[in-house]
Amino acid sequence: MIVESNYWKCADWRQRGVWTIGLSALLLLVFQNFMLELVRRWSAEPQYSHGFGIPLMAIGLGFLRRHKLTEGVGRSHSGGLFLIGCGIVAHLIARYLFVELADCGGLLCCIAGIILLVWGGRMTLAMWPAIGFLIFMFPLPYSLEQLLSAPLQLLGARQAAWFIQAMGIPAIAQGSVIHMVDVQLGVAEACSGMRMLMVFVAISAATMIASQRTCCEKILILLSSIPIALACNITRIVATAAAHHWLGSDTADLFFHDLSGWLMMPAAMVLLFVELRLLDWILVAAPDSLAGNSALPQVPAVLPVTSDTHTN
Repeated sequence: MIVESNYWKCADWRQRGVWTIGLSALLLLVFQNFMLELVRRWSAEPQYSHGFGIPLMAIGLGFLRRHKLTEGVGRSHSGGLFLIGCGIVAHLIARYLFVELADCGGLLCCIAGIILLVWGGRMTLAMWPAIGFLIFMFPLPYSLEQLLSAPLQLLGARQAAWFIQAMGIPAIAQGSVIHMVDVQLGVAEACSGMRMLMVFVAISAATMIASQRTCCEKILILLSSIPIALACNITRIVATAAAHHWLGSDTADLFFHDLSGWLMMPAAMVLLFVELRLLDWILVAAPDSLAGNSALPQVPAVLPVTSDTHTN
């Protein structure tokens, strides 16, 4: 969090950096059980494995937003103590009432409180999107996860079966299972698209925060993450089914089922890059020189006008 701009100055940034590190260590100590549970779920559940990279992405977003700092100097703000107190209260509620969402909100509240207490209001206002981005490292509530996972399984199986049939391979989808001639391909929860959806929504949100685009473009980038993630996951299922039919089960399991989960992420990034280029091509900004021109259209003269006039 050591940032300086041309207008925002902080002469004692070293001391403030030490305070930030010390308070962050205390924060990890207070939330250690919650953090250990997060790490366990990141390691054990494929749909949340992106959680390890979210804090690093948040730091990068904060660095990219350093130009948002307004003119002034770094001053501590006592409102940070209030935010830290609210976060600790939320943590106690989560501990004794077993409300996981309270721990998530409490951790974010404490992080914002540390930044406000140590670095001041200008830094907090500039970095709040990066702080909010940390929400992507938290697992979804169980009820919401189940609500999304089942429809994604059914949609992936149904759409993949249609494309498999279009390739000339006999296939039919019954629920989340694709029945082929010599194999039954089950779309499990790990392959339902939740992982791709969570990761790509996070990447699209990071792109939206870091890019210098209009509000409409940013909303379009965020909303497009859902169909792109679904398209990538359906492509993965179709490739796995085609590999089972043409290459055999062993090859399909090795290359397409295991590795395709990692290969789809670069594919989704390529699609996002293509989308950004299309937006640049379609939405062309008007040149600044037009701003000073009259709103009325310029009508060309019928006869040329010369600077010298002669009268008879």
